[in-house]
Amino acid sequence: MKKENRTEIEIGKKIRALRKIRGISLQRLSGETGMSYSYLSNLENGKHSVSINNLQRVASFFGVDMIYFIQSDKPEPKVFQRADLFDDDDNYYADIVYRVITSESNPYLQASYIYMPPNKPDEKNIHKHGTGQEMVMCLEGCVRVMVGEDVYQLKNGACILFDAESEHLIYTEEEQASFVIVSSPPYSQKITEE
Repeated sequence: MKKENRTEIEIGKKIRALRKIRGISLQRLSGETGMSYSYLSNLENGKHSVSINNLQRVASFFGVDMIYFIQSDKPEPKVFQRADLFDDDDNYYADIVYRVITSESNPYLQASYIYMPPNKPDEKNIHKHGTGQEMVMCLEGCVRVMVGEDVYQLKNGACILFDAESEHLIYTEEEQASFVIVSSPPYSQKITEE
């Protein structure tokens, strides 16, 4: 029995995924690429290898670069539940809870979940980052975002987008808040000291 090649299996899965997401039947793919239905079916199931010529025909049909089929997979989307973001020993009523949601290897953005009790932080911590943008979205409660000299009050579902190089402060007053901060690029990538 022939051992299946992992690359061939992945190429087949990617072809099937592109076909399904675009609503294209195997019959149409076969007719428009000139490859047989059975060959394409076996290719999608990792039972056939693909020549460069055939891969180029499939890539041309879908309007993608051939490298799409052979590059390593990107991380799977991940859904986070609120319970995933807290440890059992977190004291939600006294401490600021800060959890980075995205992978450290993500070079494009950083998403973090924050719970902030009332009147936090105790010390004002105006800061700025390197070039890029930052978005704060309030999930519950009320969070204040000061950008420059202007203060914006965000409640349930409201968000603000601003340049990360602007001096800013995120804080609560009499009401607690839980919110998400999305920064692009990630803080660790472009922090500048001036």
